[in-house]
Amino acid sequence: MRAFGPCAALIFAALLLIPFPLWGNPYPVAVVRYWTICGAFAILATLALVASRLDERASVRRMVATVRARAALTPRQFAALVGASCALLSATAALYVFRGFATTSDEIAQLWHARILLSGRWTLPVDPNPEFFSLDTVVDAGRWYSQFPIGGPLFLAIGVLLGVPWLPNALFAGASAVAVYHFARRAFGETQGRWGTVLFCLTPMLAFMGGTWMNHVPTLFFASLALAALVSWDAPRTAARGWTSAALIGLAVGMMAITRPLDAVVFAAVIGAFQVVRLSRDRGRAAELVVQAAAGLACMSVLLFANHRSTGGVFRFGYDVLWGPGHRVGFHLDPYGAPHTLARGLDYAVSYIGALNFALMYWPVPAFALLVLGLAAAHGLTRWDALLIALLGAQVAAYAAYWYRGELLGPRFLVTVLPAVVLLLARAPAFIGARFGDRAGRGAVVLLVLCTLVAWLAPASTVGIRGAAMQARGQRRSLKLDIVGAVRDANAHNALVFLSEPFSARLARRLWAVGVPRGAVPNLLETRDACTLLAAIEVAESAVGAPAERRIAPIMSLPIVTNFLGSSRSDPAIHIAGPESLTPLCETEINADAGRTPVPFGAGLIHEPIDAAGRIDGDVIYVADLGAHNEVLRRRFAGRTWYRISAVQSRGELRAVLRPYEDSGRAP
Repeated sequence: MRAFGPCAALIFAALLLIPFPLWGNPYPVAVVRYWTICGAFAILATLALVASRLDERASVRRMVATVRARAALTPRQFAALVGASCALLSATAALYVFRGFATTSDEIAQLWHARILLSGRWTLPVDPNPEFFSLDTVVDAGRWYSQFPIGGPLFLAIGVLLGVPWLPNALFAGASAVAVYHFARRAFGETQGRWGTVLFCLTPMLAFMGGTWMNHVPTLFFASLALAALVSWDAPRTAARGWTSAALIGLAVGMMAITRPLDAVVFAAVIGAFQVVRLSRDRGRAAELVVQAAAGLACMSVLLFANHRSTGGVFRFGYDVLWGPGHRVGFHLDPYGAPHTLARGLDYAVSYIGALNFALMYWPVPAFALLVLGLAAAHGLTRWDALLIALLGAQVAAYAAYWYRGELLGPRFLVTVLPAVVLLLARAPAFIGARFGDRAGRGAVVLLVLCTLVAWLAPASTVGIRGAAMQARGQRRSLKLDIVGAVRDANAHNALVFLSEPFSARLARRLWAVGVPRGAVPNLLETRDACTLLAAIEVAESAVGAPAERRIAPIMSLPIVTNFLGSSRSDPAIHIAGPESLTPLCETEINADAGRTPVPFGAGLIHEPIDAAGRIDGDVIYVADLGAHNEVLRRRFAGRTWYRISAVQSRGELRAVLRPYEDSGRAP
């Protein structure tokens, strides 16, 4: 164990430094300025406080002792406090930063799947007009459901039932803090356990992610629960406690598997290796692992059954149906046809650690600088330190081997190992103090506290936590539109409401509907003339009843354009080869985007009414606006009043307004 810390420090330091000689400074100018100015203040203040020996004065010690005595909490009280605080911070992020709405197609897809589950079904039959109801993360081939494992939609269904979809994740964030405290106090002692848990609770990445509807947060809770159960299993007070803890580990990892299977594999492998090493000294407890495995498999049976009911295969996921084998972990061609190589995997690993270096805490100094210094200074790590390092390293390696780069206010694929990162960071002052003396350790504590204060109190004009919250609040505003409120305010009933997306999105929807694979669509939009593509789509749509391969063959064989005339100003994703390709219909589609704020259809999908037969039917139905192609809905929805949602600026805010279909600036 003596060399484990310095080796880990060397690896993390290398991942942080690799970009500079190869690609230059990877951090935004604002972050560098923040680190330079505010970091200098934090470091100088730390040096001044340590040099003054303020903490050694008798009066200060008496004051600290008095505060500790009066603020002393029992472990149960402390756990309740940090749990409630974490839940409150996440709820604040949900309501202030994200305004209680989804901001990604992942969240929308899982909430839609949650509503499918609440209708009493695992899936829905595919809509007869799928191009008007599709989403890039929703499967609409054979059956209708999200691409995600069943766990995320199951947990979201609780929030949907209560009318507050953001609530489960806020509660999961709070419960994660309680589980982290249980692990940390047993692994590192009461003082360091509380210190690490407070730092975990104040981690902005946790608060931000806890405010979303993403499935990373329930996975984080079950990962934290697995750690809490593992520390109880390691030294059980009774034989029964050992069996119970093993079963709880299995249940926790199994619940991870039904939500984020790759994360579950990482934890199962690392925790399993830890247990095997532990049992090498006590082989009589090996049977406990059988109970643990059985508990995990019992949870996974829910996932396997859901897969069977949706994809038709117990080990086939929605990802495979939607994106094909390129979606799987490994180094191969990704769903878009680009090779995911070892070099790109290394680039991902570097970017994840670099992003975590700042987004983890928003400190005025790089967070990993203190973590690396602490690991390098460690004389010898405990087995729990080694476990946390292994979890972090394995998670980074696993997602480096995954083709997609996941970002949402930080490297979201690393949310599951936040307890490992934060507890190692909280342990750094102890490592530094043990190597360089108590004074250096106290200085590290002071620096950590000052950095946390600066991050939380810095003005919103900086890149601290308040600045990040303000920036995120202003982003993706069209997904935060209250379209249901606009319909209610207009007193619209028996209505069909169109939501207008850019021309490129309209083309993508129609390509999906005729059978073009999701992964092939971005390349078609990027390399083909948009007007020629539109004409080919209309031909494919008219070939009703023909096999999908025959319908899409002319589309896939369209000539690649190397020298485009230009792109649409209102939609840069649209490319035009030349004036000769601009048909009247295509010009109408391009001009329709001018001066209009798009309203993504996903904002309406989660409000679709589902009838007793599993079809979309009810008082108000939301559909994607596909321009002239909307006429195919006339017969189906002839008895309804048609409307369009417009996004208008009002007092600096974007607001949804319902307007009659004919009067919204486009011909019916």
